[in-house]
Amino acid sequence: MSQIHPNQSYPFRHHRYSLAHTGPLPLLASNRLLAFCASTIVGVFLPIFFYEFFDLSVRAVLLWYIINFSIKFPFQVWGAKIFSRIGLVPSMILGTFGVMVFFWMFYLLDAGSSIHPYLLMSVGMLGLIVDTVLYWSPFHINFAEFSSTKTRGKQIGILYAAQQLVAVVAPIIAGWVIVRYGFKINFFIGLLISFSSIVPLLFLPPFRVTYEFGFWQSFRELFSKKFRFMSLSMMAYGAENIVGVVVWPIFLFTIFQGKYLEMGTFTAIIVIMSFALEVIVGKKTDQYSPAKLLKFGTGIYALGWIWKGLVGTVMGVFAASTFHSIGAIMLRTPMDVLMYEQAADSGHYIDEYTVLREIALNMGRVMMLVFLLFVTNFFSLGASFFVAALASLGINWLVGYQTKQV
Repeated sequence: MSQIHPNQSYPFRHHRYSLAHTGPLPLLASNRLLAFCASTIVGVFLPIFFYEFFDLSVRAVLLWYIINFSIKFPFQVWGAKIFSRIGLVPSMILGTFGVMVFFWMFYLLDAGSSIHPYLLMSVGMLGLIVDTVLYWSPFHINFAEFSSTKTRGKQIGILYAAQQLVAVVAPIIAGWVIVRYGFKINFFIGLLISFSSIVPLLFLPPFRVTYEFGFWQSFRELFSKKFRFMSLSMMAYGAENIVGVVVWPIFLFTIFQGKYLEMGTFTAIIVIMSFALEVIVGKKTDQYSPAKLLKFGTGIYALGWIWKGLVGTVMGVFAASTFHSIGAIMLRTPMDVLMYEQAADSGHYIDEYTVLREIALNMGRVMMLVFLLFVTNFFSLGASFFVAALASLGINWLVGYQTKQV
């Protein structure tokens, strides 16, 4: 249940030079870009950090991520109760502090702290829980409210294009920093940028929601007739996405034989190849049916995963990655347009829709990670890409969700 309150949160909001005059969507986008910059600088090489920490054991990396995502399930409903009480903006700020705790713990871990490594990892994992349950749902609720119905595709396309610009520079910087100073400085840079991302949040207009589902009701509603198609689609997306987040960087690391800077440069070049298409797809999503574009995009995206599973050289990986990045844009933009339209059209169920979406995403990630734990016992890492291709086709279930049902 949503409710808009007057702009009354901070005394300096109404100053003549206040950033509040910029508008809520640009402020929200600025926050996301800064947070994305922090997560990209760290996240591109984070699976490799674990891979090396666990003595090149892919199974140990998968287990860490399984634990990380599994323990978030109960907290996501409790997090919804918290942001219902304190408001969306304070919740996003607390969530940002959560990811800062994660960065600080892993800075200490790589810096050789006397604190036991697994204690640092555990505290860092708790920080990620705070970030997941208090930041993401409020962000999506705010974006659904602040973005325009008529030009939402264009607005999402511009945001993603800006993220692509960040994604060009961040991997190169991260690779260079790791080579020169080690992972710890990367974590510290991520911490500083995350802290700066709080500034735009201070000028957002206050907006409150009331999460009406109880704890067990939330999990029952996940597969109810009302939310089933959305939940299945987001589970498929979470399952596919985790392969790109965890397995693909390790695969690249082996292809580039542990050369961080070369790997970062390669990642940046792939982003450049697909940058211009981002805004174009966003505009076309406003002109044509996002559902039809999504179906086409998932097909291209699935083929990209299959191609990635068949290559084993740098040039082959380059060609497959370029093709796959095009498919990713053609999938992600219409998918997010549909998701934000459905959230906005859900009326007072906007927060319930968004929280259930986040639960479904995590559920899909855990299921895929557990499956990969089994698959990698018998097959190479490349086999996971074929599984991701199959999972990506399930994203089309989002088209079947109808907000009028709720």
